Amino acid sequence: MSLYANGFEVIRKVAKHASFTKAAIELGVSGAAVSRQVKILEERLGLVLFHRTTRSVVVTEASKKLIDTLNRGDDEVSHLLERLAEGKERPTGRLKINAPMGFGEKFLVGPIADYARLYPDVIVEAEFNDKRVHLVDEGYDLVVRIGTLEDSGLIAKRLCDCPSHLCASPSFIERYGTPKTPEDLRTLPAVIYTNSSSGSTFNYRSTLGQHGSVSLKAAIYANSASMLLESAVRGVGFAQLPEFVCQQNLEDGKLIKLLPDNEIMPRRGIYVIYPDKRFLPLKVRKFIDILSDRLGKDSNIIAPNSM
Repeated sequence: MSLYANGFEVIRKVAKHASFTKAAIELGVSGAAVSRQVKILEERLGLVLFHRTTRSVVVTEASKKLIDTLNRGDDEVSHLLERLAEGKERPTGRLKINAPMGFGEKFLVGPIADYARLYPDVIVEAEFNDKRVHLVDEGYDLVVRIGTLEDSGLIAKRLCDCPSHLCASPSFIERYGTPKTPEDLRTLPAVIYTNSSSGSTFNYRSTLGQHGSVSLKAAIYANSASMLLESAVRGVGFAQLPEFVCQQNLEDGKLIKLLPDNEIMPRRGIYVIYPDKRFLPLKVRKFIDILSDRLGKDSNIIAPNSM
């Protein structure tokens, strides 16, 4: 107990104020001393007690359990430390995941089922939707995203590549003609993904290595991949679509690739994003392992990342 006493008091104060600085003021020590004490306790337990971002300090599930037990006495603390030690070897608790709807339904159902079967002591809460979520503030353990990491306070692990194509339906081409150059896209109606980092722009690289950018004329904005796909198939406009979304329609002839000699830039990847790289909880690490393995084997729609 003596090894942990000082650290436990620090944990209480940081949780109380949701701030390392305010905890240090109440304890009468420096902010560095508080950070050091938290780090020592996290290393001893092998757990993340707080998620730190540039904006906030958020108490983790493990920290809440620890504080609750501290309030019940020394015997309870001893039992808790035993359970925490066991938890380092066997995943327990709740795993909250968020992923884009189309990708989640196509690629995550299997890995989640495998994970739940292998680790029955973990309750998995999976959310598939196309809204932007704040990982820490909304209590997610990890999110899966297509694109790049925006918040530098989070960690992104690239799992695999996600090629995209510029597509249109035969009826669209019959009506507007086949664009010969990227500049031809400026006057054509486009269906555009709301959450895309490129916005209303087609960024490309030609076979000659030339980079360019063309502003697009939106017919529809949507935050749903299925909405974009259906709009493109119905001839409303052309769309930039991930290969896993449009592949079947390309094979069936319902969509046709436009400007195939121009690569959509930047190259996209599938990322798993989580708050802290130092002490990633075992329940999260095990899920990432399963996900990496499954995506690496899952057809040629998504190419395994070579990095």
